[in-house]
Amino acid sequence: MTRIFWQQWLHIWCWAMIGLGVVFSAAGVPGLDGAAGAFYQMVSLGTLSAADFAAPGMRLTVSLAGAVMLGWGLCLLAIYRACGAEPVVWRGLGWGVFGWWAADSALSMLNGVPVNVVTNTVLVTAYLVPAVKLGFFKPETGSRSPA
Repeated sequence: MTRIFWQQWLHIWCWAMIGLGVVFSAAGVPGLDGAAGAFYQMVSLGTLSAADFAAPGMRLTVSLAGAVMLGWGLCLLAIYRACGAEPVVWRGLGWGVFGWWAADSALSMLNGVPVNVVTNTVLVTAYLVPAVKLGFFKPETGSRSPA
């Protein structure tokens, strides 16, 4: 597959992060929490659902996490639009992606929701495939920072 294909894949991945951010942000509005509720029901194997958003703080917590994901996706999209798939830039951003994956997955396991690790791994793999194909992790794409 061509470099342009992998660049477009990365572009779509940025939009997917924005879309997921919108879905989880919507959980803050009763009646718009269905998609987030379906996700929670799936990853918890039926022990959680949108009905659980009525618990004190749950709706706020889910929607704020969605807002952070939305912001993260918008920042990644802005970087993509400014720099394209510049390996030195995305190699650094990859550490953020891995950091999210590690923390979110560890906390999911700790809280008895191992299926969420699978969804996290799908998302990080969807980043890693174009990252590897575009050479983000080759030694010659190391940081230019003097720090």
